[in-house]
Amino acid sequence: MADWVLASGKKSLFDPAFGLGVFREVVPKDAGIEFSACEADPEIVKFWERQTGESSGFVTVGDYLHFWGRKHPNIVCNPPYMRFQKFLNRDIVSREFQRHLGIRLSGYTNTASAFLLKSLSELGASGRMAYIMPLEFLNTGYGLLVKERLVESGRLFAIISLDCEKDIFPEATTSVGIILCDAAVRHASVKFYSVKSVAELEAFDRVEPVMDIPLKRLDPGSKWLPLFRERRFEADSARTTTLDIFGRFSRGIATGANEFFVLRPSTANEKGLDEKLECVPCITRSSQIRKPVFGAADYNRLHDADKSVLLFSVGAAHSKAAEKYIRSGEDAGFNKRFLTRNRKPWYKTEKRNASPLLLGVFSRGGYKVVLNRSKVLNLTCFHGFRPNLFGHRYLEHLFLYLLSETGREIISLSMRKYGDSLDKFEPNDLNVALAPSPDFFFSMSAEEVSGAVKAVEETGQLPQWVEDFFTPLKISGGDSDFAIPCDRSRYAPVAPTMILPR
Repeated sequence: MADWVLASGKKSLFDPAFGLGVFREVVPKDAGIEFSACEADPEIVKFWERQTGESSGFVTVGDYLHFWGRKHPNIVCNPPYMRFQKFLNRDIVSREFQRHLGIRLSGYTNTASAFLLKSLSELGASGRMAYIMPLEFLNTGYGLLVKERLVESGRLFAIISLDCEKDIFPEATTSVGIILCDAAVRHASVKFYSVKSVAELEAFDRVEPVMDIPLKRLDPGSKWLPLFRERRFEADSARTTTLDIFGRFSRGIATGANEFFVLRPSTANEKGLDEKLECVPCITRSSQIRKPVFGAADYNRLHDADKSVLLFSVGAAHSKAAEKYIRSGEDAGFNKRFLTRNRKPWYKTEKRNASPLLLGVFSRGGYKVVLNRSKVLNLTCFHGFRPNLFGHRYLEHLFLYLLSETGREIISLSMRKYGDSLDKFEPNDLNVALAPSPDFFFSMSAEEVSGAVKAVEETGQLPQWVEDFFTPLKISGGDSDFAIPCDRSRYAPVAPTMILPR
């Protein structure tokens, strides 16, 4: 990164998040490079001095986000990453961004994105900037502003996705990449690289990018993560629409303390709880469903095997046994957790109806989709789909589509990538994902749908003719799948917390 930045020819390098000085280490001492930095933690700076025996006079001790009015010829940074809930002084920082840059940060903006936006505004003419970033912002609503600024600046040269993130950042729990900006010229296109090894990263500019997108076609309102995938296809816009015209996905029930609320039948009996009145049937782990079609008999087998498939759910009026159980939960401190302490009463769980279609939140190598024919609720291991009045007639059509290889490929374009090949869906990602249009679905008769679902139920496999039916939704080549919109109105925060080593 430092080498690429210094190739600008400028004899200066600024690091807004000095940390343990990794970028300082790689700059040759005899190269005549003026190195400067900023670091919020004075103890880290003192530690660096003790370790190196050098003076830290080039380091400004303080929060980079509070220093304004400077320009830097070259910038290189591995910014601190904290999700929005832990973003200290977020309101103050937001006001400063509005005052100096005229932009209003989303409440979901994390520290890394704020660092990147600020540095982009401070990059001097003909200088270069390289930033290590968690790449979720390329697919999220809060990232819209960041992408807009990168595109508008005309300085965005390339984005590198690190498929080898575990080799570089063993603690990383999210996808990691590098943003490269070059202010020397206004770039007509942006290159998207995907590297699979450290050696490949060191020579990234000598390999072909996965995509080279003209800047004028790079829509900040679209998801950019699919641009790192080598396999390209075009979703037929004449035969597809967004999934939310049939209904909406929402997250499962969040208890805030599964250790308290999730029960085995034997435990409920041991506690003296009335299972029919004080517990509700609930899928609490993804592994409890192993077939694409889940019915009442499947739930009964889990119950009879004493699996954890009951959710403690009581109102103000409950038995003495339930009251005793609630007191035991308070003694254990479950009422003081984030979710529970914000509920009144703390032990009141969300009221939901069973979702007839479930889709796994996390996956590796392919998501799990389930046609839920039981009346069983689900926790956050699954997102639940609730069809609207229009979508009821297409529920099983959607199930077959989501199960098909074509459906998986198209839906996966809306997936978020995390470290160690972990994939995740957010409900709003799914709601704006592409699905067949009603006209396309209409060409599959009710009898054909019933027959296909029955075949899945009996064999666990989708009939080949169903796979063939959905295949025309894809057209080879092209890049219109890039135009999958981000949900700008409601966007879930990034789930994992990661602090990259510096």
